[in-house]
Amino acid sequence: MAGIMTFGFYKVGKGIREQNELAREKMWSRIYLIPLLQAEEDRDLVRKHYADLAREKALLGTETSAYYGDRFVRPTFAVTPQHVTK
Repeated sequence: MAGIMTFGFYKVGKGIREQNELAREKMWSRIYLIPLLQAEEDRDLVRKHYADLAREKALLGTETSAYYGDRFVRPTFAVTPQHVTK
């Protein structure tokens, strides 16, 4: 009886070690794949950005900018408080 139980514990122990090894291998494979997946996502984002610029140029005729000109001009107005307390 003791021999059968010893053999069963031995097989359970080997199974647990195998599961731990497979989990470690899975974790390291994901760690090594992250840069490749990130590079693929970056290329996709760049492709979408250039497609958006081309679509914008086709619709508007020229490329637009968020600013009126090419240089930044500091605003000439200032907001002051209405009621000054002393």
